[in-house]
Amino acid sequence: QELDENIPHIAESLINIVSPNYTNPLPSLCMQEFKFEQNSKENNLIIPKGTLIKSKPIDKCVCEFKTVYDVYLYSISISEVFISSKNQDYTFNLTLQVNKAETKICDLGLEKINLYLGNDTYMSSTLLLYMHSYLKELKIQSLDTDEEFFLNTYNIEKIGLNPDESSLSYNDLGFEAFSLLREYFFMPHKFNFLRINGLDILNNCQGKTINIEFKFSKPFPANCIFRKELLSLSMTPIINIFTKSAEPLINNHKKDSYRIFVDRSQPKAYEIIQTLQVKAHNSEGGKRLLKNYKSFERFEFLKDNQKDFYSVNTKKNSKGEVFSEISFFSSYIMDETISIDLLCSNGDLPSKLKIGDINTCDLKGVDTKNVEIPSETRRCSVDGNLLWKLVSVLSFSYQTILSKKAFFGVLESYSFLDNQSNWKIYKLLQESIIDIQSKSTYLIDENITKKGTLAIFSIKDSKFYTLGEVYLLGLIISKFLASFASINSFCELKIRCLDSKEILHYPASFGKKALI
Repeated sequence: QELDENIPHIAESLINIVSPNYTNPLPSLCMQEFKFEQNSKENNLIIPKGTLIKSKPIDKCVCEFKTVYDVYLYSISISEVFISSKNQDYTFNLTLQVNKAETKICDLGLEKINLYLGNDTYMSSTLLLYMHSYLKELKIQSLDTDEEFFLNTYNIEKIGLNPDESSLSYNDLGFEAFSLLREYFFMPHKFNFLRINGLDILNNCQGKTINIEFKFSKPFPANCIFRKELLSLSMTPIINIFTKSAEPLINNHKKDSYRIFVDRSQPKAYEIIQTLQVKAHNSEGGKRLLKNYKSFERFEFLKDNQKDFYSVNTKKNSKGEVFSEISFFSSYIMDETISIDLLCSNGDLPSKLKIGDINTCDLKGVDTKNVEIPSETRRCSVDGNLLWKLVSVLSFSYQTILSKKAFFGVLESYSFLDNQSNWKIYKLLQESIIDIQSKSTYLIDENITKKGTLAIFSIKDSKFYTLGEVYLLGLIISKFLASFASINSFCELKIRCLDSKEILHYPASFGKKALI
């Protein structure tokens, strides 16, 4: 019985060795919009990722968030969106207008903008598909002065797929693509962005209103309706995460473990996401000593031949409340004062916030607000079965994962299927992905012929709301599979849509996995 009770704790520690931080809670996420105040004198501002945003007090606690993407803020707004067609050209028109008197386009210092495509699944995913698959020309026209400017289609860039654009970039899950999977299941509209680069060609434009024409080789679906209210030029995902110090504790080496308190006066206001640093302070012979404890799961203590390390476990009391305990392993027997630096969230408090409640930042002349209700914190249930699933997942090579059974084994391990909405997505993928095949392919990179794998997914696209949803899924799968490809190899993905007969191609992604 005692062994059964301790299996979750043993499994948690082993899981954190196999896949670091896998068991950490997934903090609240939502979308945040920025704009200049009406009396602001600024015409442009870069709001860097990691910018701190605060909410109104909820249950006497102010929730803290960080931005995930850079925001390129200009004194310009979307005035109109519409589609048109002429001959064999099908055009999406995005009309932008300077929203300051006596200010022209050339005064804005335009370089690039991040265009948020909205959270309407049909519109956003369709636009994403068309922008990256069917775009053939990109023209900008000044409606005031009839000036015309042309951009290369390569100036349209995907956002959200790189490790430095992850909302979970603080969280080393072993493979970067595992973070990508979690984001796909929990916040898929964080991928509904595209970046328009090269806008410095407008630095001599004398107009106040421009129209960006995106010309496509294929007509839009008949029932695809675009609304400007769903688009934004100054949006970013935000995540409820911040650093904080725990209350100091005394380690007298007489207890197996000590509970970590962030703030005893508000125990439900903070949840520990990750332990960053553990330091010990003590006095001996009138001298103050400082020592760093290293994490047992990271084996850092072996590097310097140290004998002092710690381990953190998640526990639950009789009331169902979850808390963290820290255990110390040391040859030192004197009393120590322990200070712990943590990465924290506000637990479930953010999900009680309303639209517009996250509205405070330290940026002069800038207004901000959340445009949706923050998500709930997601937590992982740990048991022995989960451990063996992860061990099997991490032992996969590129070839073994390209079977339907193995692929869904990975999805199951990283998608928190006890969440109802995630379970629905997982079932949808199970029903729609009919077959997975692979074959060798070759390409020349820097005059070197490299061998890679072409993965071919056969999908019943009628199971999805729109073909754009299938395209987004392919972007995630392509990046995910590349994580299993070794260095000097690559992954190429092709999706066969069995109902529409469309073939979706994804460019080669080079592997990063070291050979053992």
